[in-house]
Amino acid sequence: MFDKLDQYLEIFSVTVMTIAMGAATLAAFVNVVLRYAFNASLTWAADLTSSLFIWSALFGAAYGFKIGMHLGVTVLIQKIHPKVAKWILSGTLVIILAYLICLIFWGYDFVKFNYDMEMVSVDLNVPYWIIYLCVPISMAISAYQVLLKLIKTVRVPSSEFSYDMVMKEQ
Repeated sequence: MFDKLDQYLEIFSVTVMTIAMGAATLAAFVNVVLRYAFNASLTWAADLTSSLFIWSALFGAAYGFKIGMHLGVTVLIQKIHPKVAKWILSGTLVIILAYLICLIFWGYDFVKFNYDMEMVSVDLNVPYWIIYLCVPISMAISAYQVLLKLIKTVRVPSSEFSYDMVMKEQ
């Protein structure tokens, strides 16, 4: 069950990240061409570009948790006894998971606040709650990925523990 869900979440994250980055790049490029070649610009292009870059970055971060691309001080973990390294990594993952769960709730509250206030982007004429929906969704995907890493870390016997084996996608 987790493998199928993990596969769908990976496809979803990569698709959102790719489409958002491509659309943001295209909007910025078209606006630059219009500005310098025709002395005109799209009033909404900067707002759209910013919003799409945020979506791309947050879903990229979620994907980064899956493939183990986030920054970490692995030199220490790789040099110490595997049992101690396993405990340190487990503790770190619990802290990260707790932080991501806080971001999910904060993101949900922020989306709800913008929905209740009926705030709308002036340039895009899109409700802000839609723009900010990326926060709770991407943080939930990130938390899920970290939870899978934590479960994998806890299940590995201490004698067989290796940071790369647990954190990198296989």
